[in-house]
Amino acid sequence: MDIRFQLLGGGEDIGANSYLLRIGNENIILDCGLHPRKKGMEMFPDFESIRNETVRHLIISHSHNDHIGALPYFLKLFPYGKIYATKPTLAIAEVTLMNTSSIIQKEFLDTRYKTALEYYTEETLNLIPMIIKQFDYNTDIILNNEITFKFYDAGHILGSASVLINAGNKKIFYTGDINMRDQALISAAELPKEKVDVLILESTNGMEEILPPYKREEKRLAAFINEITGSGGSVLIPVFALGKAQELLKRIDDLMSANKIPSMPVYTSTMSRLINKVYDRYNYIVKRTEDGLKLSHIRTTELKREDIEKGEFYKKPSLVLATSGMMIERTNSYRLARKFLQRKNFGIALCGYCDPDTPGYKIKFARRYDKIYFNLSDKGTDVFCK
Repeated sequence: MDIRFQLLGGGEDIGANSYLLRIGNENIILDCGLHPRKKGMEMFPDFESIRNETVRHLIISHSHNDHIGALPYFLKLFPYGKIYATKPTLAIAEVTLMNTSSIIQKEFLDTRYKTALEYYTEETLNLIPMIIKQFDYNTDIILNNEITFKFYDAGHILGSASVLINAGNKKIFYTGDINMRDQALISAAELPKEKVDVLILESTNGMEEILPPYKREEKRLAAFINEITGSGGSVLIPVFALGKAQELLKRIDDLMSANKIPSMPVYTSTMSRLINKVYDRYNYIVKRTEDGLKLSHIRTTELKREDIEKGEFYKKPSLVLATSGMMIERTNSYRLARKFLQRKNFGIALCGYCDPDTPGYKIKFARRYDKIYFNLSDKGTDVFCK
């Protein structure tokens, strides 16, 4: 059986993840994400190169925007394609795709590609939950007489999945974004027990031979929080609204409960709070590190737009979990970072990967008293915080 693989987006890059897997005469697309930093049509995977192909199947690994955000665009080009995802992935997508639509409209506001807005209509977004086929992990799913697949828990975020495809006598394993360690909320990935012939592997952290233990990093975070808040400052923790926000909220609550950091206000974004509710809905249904835990039981304060200029956290020690995780321009974490950087007794704790072309990367590797230039027209921001 002839098997071919084509990058449509995401190869050696973070964003617009999408891949065409051609097995015999069957075209299967794995994921369809948006690029977080590119503008106009470059935000999308290269579906134009295959728009004349017959595409019958799209398999979604999880609901992060760089893996699912281009779904409305896919539906316009391939309206008869069948879409497959886990049940939690669909539940999260119902929340996040509406937000994606508003982002898309802002990005295309000043471009000549306004026709792209037609993909993100309310009609299309309301249709998506009805047409996605939902499946549990470890369930055999038939694509045709020769090809089947099943989802495996990828251990990345709620509902994330790796995909094992059986094609004739060949087994193809697509990991999606995968995590092999227990997190605060999500358990480590499950892998197939059988031999795999072809491996398609996510590798964001592939350069690191040994990742630091979570417990060690948690101690570092606690020490940093105590240092900053002990001097009357607040700590900004940039997070992605989906996944990292929930993990950090649980870890912070655990640290407070164990008296390893003082009790103080914790600010979280509106989108994070909406996603918390989906996590709570599946707190018994999928494998979790701590069954039954409800994030809604953790006391938090909603981060509002006006807080960026005059939030209470400027007056009394607090923790601010703001999106986005890489502090991309025009996001709340970016706006807050520019304020926090100028305050000597404040701190910024980066708890995840930052793409080298993002403001988060520049801040992560800046030293105190450096000057950071976020873009060509920027006059520079002095680094006074820790």
